[in-house]
Amino acid sequence: MRPFKWLMLLVLTLVPALAFSDDLGPMRLSLIEGNVQIQSRDTTEAWAPAEINTPMGESDRLWIPDEGRAEIQVGGGEFVRVDGGGGSLDVLRAAPDSVQFYTGGGHIYVNNRRGGINILQVDTPLASVRGYDNSVFLVDIDAGETAVQVLKGTVYAENRLGSTRVSAGQTLAIRDDGSAEVSPMAAPDEWERWNIDRDRDLTAWNESSRYLPAGLEEYSPDFAGYGRWDYDGEYGYAWFPAVAADWAPYRDGRWGWAGGRYVWISYEPWGWAPYHYGRWFFRAGRGWGWVPPAAGSVFWAPGYVGWVRTGDAIGWVPLAPGETYYGYGNYGPGSVNVLNIDINTVRQERFRNAEFPRGKTFVRREDLGGRGARFVEPERRPAGQRFDFRPPRTGPGREIIMRSESPIGSRPPERVINLKPEKMREERPLVKERERSVMRPEQPEPRPLETRSTGEPKAVTRGFQRQREKKEQKERRQEEKGERKEKR
Repeated sequence: MRPFKWLMLLVLTLVPALAFSDDLGPMRLSLIEGNVQIQSRDTTEAWAPAEINTPMGESDRLWIPDEGRAEIQVGGGEFVRVDGGGGSLDVLRAAPDSVQFYTGGGHIYVNNRRGGINILQVDTPLASVRGYDNSVFLVDIDAGETAVQVLKGTVYAENRLGSTRVSAGQTLAIRDDGSAEVSPMAAPDEWERWNIDRDRDLTAWNESSRYLPAGLEEYSPDFAGYGRWDYDGEYGYAWFPAVAADWAPYRDGRWGWAGGRYVWISYEPWGWAPYHYGRWFFRAGRGWGWVPPAAGSVFWAPGYVGWVRTGDAIGWVPLAPGETYYGYGNYGPGSVNVLNIDINTVRQERFRNAEFPRGKTFVRREDLGGRGARFVEPERRPAGQRFDFRPPRTGPGREIIMRSESPIGSRPPERVINLKPEKMREERPLVKERERSVMRPEQPEPRPLETRSTGEPKAVTRGFQRQREKKEQKERRQEEKGERKEKR
């Protein structure tokens, strides 16, 4: 069995584009506060500053230092958030009906809304916590204890001794000796209230909900306050972002190497749905407008652009409505998987948007995928451009990856960086095997975990409480130090 395992790892290493062709798209990094760090499977073992709208996939990791915060949007309407204080989050599994995370410490908030995914699981060193459709819960790790608090629905918690159900309004505390205790939830703290307020903002109705097709309504809050919907005689209702007059799509961001291909990472707060779904067009006097995909044709793609090549530069053009997207994978109607065709038989036509202001964007070939890459303006690039349609096939070089690393002073602590991959590889298959055997609703539940019930609410120490305590202690030490200086 072991030789087969290593053979499969070798195959996945040699053909990343095929092995990871369908696991991107469901998840993105939708909120960043503070110096959040990310470690991607596609670059090196180095940590780098996290960027908004970065797609997340299996084996990606987040580290959230003190006073930091991060949010992962799963499948549109489900959210997983991590509070600061050195919290971490690893993506173990990313499938259409189940997503699995691992955290070695920190404070996690999970909202698997009604109509969400089948299973959303968070594993800790002491337990596995599974929330099904229409559940909201928190997982907190502190001082050798895992606490599970359920705000809505039902959650199942499992450790080496068994499994138990935790209902709304209850807190389950699991200790490192395997013992467990159930109690009523304590009053909400600042972290819980912040999450509830954010959930309310993300589910509030706004005008964009009228124009987005089924499957994209969950992204309607991204559009609110950043543009307007106007009717266009050719394409119907389109969204026009509120931007500068010389703005153009696919310029405020970069191409990141993820899942064996280049994926557009927009720095704009609304820059997820308009760059991974639909098409763009230009109107004189109105600027660039975005046309959402038709109902039933909502398919995620790395970036709906066509590619242009010159002597030492490479560029891209936003695809107009009706233009075909050529990519390495299957992205629904209006796209072609170039792995299944002879690209030389494709009729080489010019992209319609290439003739409009800033319709073409160029960078030097060696800078594609790097952070802070400078654009090469048309008058400075070499002549002889060629429309190629296909995305670049080769990933960025080592020098570009190294430029994306964070400064030494802001890197995660040694204990996070030195977490050995060998150890994770040994633990993850065990987690996934347990998932297959007990996570599915049709499977019999394991024997109940013996718990001791108490009628007193259990106060769970969470990030904001600890931060306040640390801040107060620091202030007291400074005051005492100042008093000693005055006495001298």
